Amino acid sequence: MRSKRFLLLFILIPIFGLSQNPDVEIESDINIKFIEHNVKRKQTLFTISNLYNVPIDLIKKYNPQIKGDKISKRMVLKIPFITRSDTEKVIKETLAKQVSKSKNKKLNLFDSVPNKKNISLAFIAPFNLDKIDVDSIENAKKYLEKLNLSTLSLDFYSGTLSALETAKKLGIKIKLDTYDNKNSFEEIDRISNIKKIKNYDFIIGPFIPRNINKLSSNLQGLDVPIISPLTSNEIELNENVFQSIPSKRLQKELMFSYVDSLIVKDPDPCVMIIYDSSSEKQKVKLLERFPYAELIDTDLSEGLVDPEITDSLLVTKKNNLVFLESQNLNVITSVSSMLNSQISNERNIKMLTSYRSEIYENENISLQHLGNLKFTYPTYFLPKFGEELSELNNEFLANFGKLPNKTAIRAYEITLDLILRTSYRRKLIKSIDLPETKYYQNRFKYQTFENGFINNSVLLIQHDDLDVFEIDLK
Repeated sequence: MRSKRFLLLFILIPIFGLSQNPDVEIESDINIKFIEHNVKRKQTLFTISNLYNVPIDLIKKYNPQIKGDKISKRMVLKIPFITRSDTEKVIKETLAKQVSKSKNKKLNLFDSVPNKKNISLAFIAPFNLDKIDVDSIENAKKYLEKLNLSTLSLDFYSGTLSALETAKKLGIKIKLDTYDNKNSFEEIDRISNIKKIKNYDFIIGPFIPRNINKLSSNLQGLDVPIISPLTSNEIELNENVFQSIPSKRLQKELMFSYVDSLIVKDPDPCVMIIYDSSSEKQKVKLLERFPYAELIDTDLSEGLVDPEITDSLLVTKKNNLVFLESQNLNVITSVSSMLNSQISNERNIKMLTSYRSEIYENENISLQHLGNLKFTYPTYFLPKFGEELSELNNEFLANFGKLPNKTAIRAYEITLDLILRTSYRRKLIKSIDLPETKYYQNRFKYQTFENGFINNSVLLIQHDDLDVFEIDLK
């Protein structure tokens, strides 16, 4: 290990010395070489740029015959390659590996020594207790059997309580105050004026974006972190506001990075885009990458997709990529079922989407169909509920008489992560430079964004049969 460090130091000293000399002509050892590329059918400047890893502007610079961004089949392009000395190449690769290792490092806060052993937190959620008929067990039971803000709050609360139990086992004392904001601005104003609100180490909640914005606006100027726990929609990231779910924008950006990597591997697949008015922007971005893609607008067909049309458009000699850019349940169930039936030994079909909403968790959508289609999408959590959750499952069964659902698991993980971060760095805001923290399903790596902070840990998930796995773009 010691010899490797000396070797790295030996390599780095001369190059750093060179880079700090203002009299050195940096471009003196640059060599520009060219290769000729014959444009093939359906290729664009975008695909050629990715193919050779050369910027589009640089290609256009040495090919004045290109007008705008249009190129034609059989056009011959000069593709420039810029090379430097082998020494600099080795140095860059060495440094890149070191930076990559530091960026990809994950932190286990369970093993860290707590520097702050007493933590006070507030939990604000729309329990809406005034809507529950406590005088009638039957009516209360019926209300709580339905999915609503009350049941969502109670599920999250169960996860938070479990996280507190885990923290106590680590020697951390927790003071929790719980507030029912009743999905009301008036109630948020009342909570904001409580004297001890400024003394909390952090506040989890409220759930709904407009209520988060209201609370953060009320508490501006106070050094109290406010954590948005459950929404990926845009919120006002005022000072000390943490958005714990990566935004839709971040999720879509990761998906398009993956699409770009697919183009490099296969620049000429058969592509179909099924979309509606809500996904117009995604359609445009996909067309930039696949200008010859087949388009199906479900708004024009009242949500129906003709199987004869898709069957005639999908081919046997190429990879078939179908982008389903719709959050309509009927469209998702019918299209996934239809595409599944059109898979054969001679024809493979892969279904993708740039954003997977909660609608995909509807029981009417077949997981088997998604698995057969190798359904691929970006998300903020790993949807696994296997043996790795056995300890947490047993704890929930003992304490609440039921298994934890997705909301409860997320509550457990986000609450525990916030507690451990605060305990480790004394203040939550001082923990944003920590490497990514990873739990059963959720991951957290905060970065500054606007005036607040956002979790940028986005996962790329692919279904395979009845299982799911993460695609590592690195």
